[in-house]
Amino acid sequence: MQFLFGLGPSWGIGGSSYYYDAGYYGPGCGAPGFPCRYGSFGYWGSFKLTQEFSGHFSGNASGPALGILLNEEFGYRRFGFVVAPKFTYDIQPKRDLGLYISPNVSLGYHLLSDRWNYYNGAYYHYTNHAANLQFGVGLKLMLDDRWIVWLQFPQFDMSFGPRYGYGCGAVPGAYCPAFFIARLNLLLGGGVSF
Repeated sequence: MQFLFGLGPSWGIGGSSYYYDAGYYGPGCGAPGFPCRYGSFGYWGSFKLTQEFSGHFSGNASGPALGILLNEEFGYRRFGFVVAPKFTYDIQPKRDLGLYISPNVSLGYHLLSDRWNYYNGAYYHYTNHAANLQFGVGLKLMLDDRWIVWLQFPQFDMSFGPRYGYGCGAVPGAYCPAFFIARLNLLLGGGVSF
């Protein structure tokens, strides 16, 4: 079993979401006759913290492992939280060397809280719920059969979910389109095996 802690930057590489423009003078974005338009969403950067607890089926440090992943992200006027089961396969290229190549994938829940500045100076808070998919390849170095130093190479991090915000759902029958965020995470940290 192992516990890992890490941190690092997360870069936005793409995304889309509706914006209110089409319904500004009408009953609201998504209402009949007022289609929502799409714009960029998620291109900002974030600082991420990550924690992971997992166990190997083999009883040693190599092979398949299943665990729980937690992420916290901090960015300009927003906070995010991810919780997800995570599957990792630790490959030891040389038996006597405590080096492991670790392909991994997780699929879970993403909570994203935004604070937007509206034109009149007021702030609006929105809470979005989404599915989150992360996958990539990491590198782990085991020291003294106990301590772990690890690096997560740029990892794909994608979220999909309904977008709530100003004007969306303001009238009965309004349709709120989904949003999509794509990011790259570069994380490093340490851990302990037990």
